[in-house]
Amino acid sequence: MRGRYPCKHKGKHELNTDEKNRDEKLVGEHLNGSARAFRRLVEIHAPNIVSLVERMVSDHHLALDISQEVFIKLHEVLPRYRFKGRFRSMLYSMAINRARDALRKKQRSRIVFLDTSRMRKRNDPGQDPAEDAEQRSAIEHALDRVPAPFKEALCLRDVAGLSYKEAADALGCEIGTVKSRVNRGRLAFRDLYTGLTGKNGQSGHTPKGEHHAS
Repeated sequence: MRGRYPCKHKGKHELNTDEKNRDEKLVGEHLNGSARAFRRLVEIHAPNIVSLVERMVSDHHLALDISQEVFIKLHEVLPRYRFKGRFRSMLYSMAINRARDALRKKQRSRIVFLDTSRMRKRNDPGQDPAEDAEQRSAIEHALDRVPAPFKEALCLRDVAGLSYKEAADALGCEIGTVKSRVNRGRLAFRDLYTGLTGKNGQSGHTPKGEHHAS
């Protein structure tokens, strides 16, 4: 039986064609002078951008500041937007780069990937708070030790829900490289979590409190 590790989205978090068309339509309206269209883009994407950045820098207030900078920069660069169908990749690439810059300023060598909102087991409201806190701590420490390139790929694929192609565009690498980093990140997490807890990773627990089908 294979071990459990951060699970793939099985499609429900992937951006569908209608949503892509919606983004492109809003970009077009913004470029034609609609302030409402840009506000709508911010409303749609800001929660995921804040979440992604917070997982990287492990600081909610800093994540809010960085996310604001990302959308200010987005407003500046959209008039030069020429990559139809790649809006989300461009946006997340900007967020990743800003987060990297912030981490360099903090003189940190590793990106911290936290997902405390999803660490609890779902459909288990009666879970012992002490056990829950212990599990969250183990997950946090394990993910904190996953190498940064693998963690970035996990953020984009398993948290933000980008497709492999979108993640590859955002990171500026090949799709095969992203797939390799995601897989290696999941394996690294599994081994680290097992080392911290003594569990063999087959209990079904993952950083998002979900079950991953083998």
